[in-house]
Amino acid sequence: MNSLKNKCYSVITADVVGSSGIASLTQKLSRKLSELSQLHLAQKLILSPYAVTAGDEFEGVLARPQFTPQAILDLRRLFYPMELRIAIGIGKATGVYKRPVNLHGGGEAFLRARKAAERVKAGYPKYRLLTVFNSGNELFDTIANTIYGLQDSLSQRTTRSQWAAINARLATGRQDKTARRLKLDISTVSRNLKRGYYWQLVETAESMERILGAYF
Repeated sequence: MNSLKNKCYSVITADVVGSSGIASLTQKLSRKLSELSQLHLAQKLILSPYAVTAGDEFEGVLARPQFTPQAILDLRRLFYPMELRIAIGIGKATGVYKRPVNLHGGGEAFLRARKAAERVKAGYPKYRLLTVFNSGNELFDTIANTIYGLQDSLSQRTTRSQWAAINARLATGRQDKTARRLKLDISTVSRNLKRGYYWQLVETAESMERILGAYF
């Protein structure tokens, strides 16, 4: 296992797929990043607000690598219908509390995030690549990238109504409350959650959190 346990940071670098075709992208991206930063700062997941690095790209630093799965899930669900390429670098880092983090941050976590971003942008001939980890640990990267390759293949099929059910279920914690919030019957909510791969999304995040905790 990694000897840097409890001394690592997780850097997320993301960009919007097909950004040139999205109207008012700058305003939409700024609004979503502001909402996400408020949420993740309140939950103490990130050390400083997410920062736009260039155009449709942004970056953030998580307080611990174990927070990465929750951050990825939030990025996927809260940015929908925008689709993101997400790159994660794990390792030592400096300047993580200074704002904006993209101007002050440095170290191996940032370098690995950039390498992961290069890989995710280059694509993969066998299936669409949307999430890539680079931690410097080959075995962990193989595990994480395989898991997220499978999950991304599933979540690309999720529809607007299914994401709405997923978001409501995460907010309420119960099927009946989700149904009342969405003004739907419970059977419809249950069907939307199942077809939207809600349980797989949640279990992936929980399992990856444990795996990250074992390695880092």
